[in-house]
Amino acid sequence: MTEAQTAPAAQHVDFSKFATPDSPTVNVPLEVINRPVPSQLEEEKVLRFMEDIKKGDDFTPIEVLRCAAPDGQKYYFAFGGCHRYEAHKRLKSKTIPGRIINVPPSAIRMYLGASAPF
Repeated sequence: MTEAQTAPAAQHVDFSKFATPDSPTVNVPLEVINRPVPSQLEEEKVLRFMEDIKKGDDFTPIEVLRCAAPDGQKYYFAFGGCHRYEAHKRLKSKTIPGRIINVPPSAIRMYLGASAPF
């Protein structure tokens, strides 16, 4: 995903744990987000979120960790926001509001260990 592929998203409620309040929210293509940890989903919550998204309700953006591998390839990971992500996926959304957080490869290796792609 290049900077040209991100577009400003709607205003949101600010409950981020890692990004600063002035971190921009962008529409992140679902197809680029890696979710390597299996989600434990509550079906009722996903269905409720789907209805809320259809109504146009705002959600806290998911946090997407962007990491450049040693070969320069960029990877995008989301470890939280599983219900929001699943609701958008089921609605066949092309994008999801997110905050991009740049991290070094070591941060991804901390989460994934030997399963990290680099």
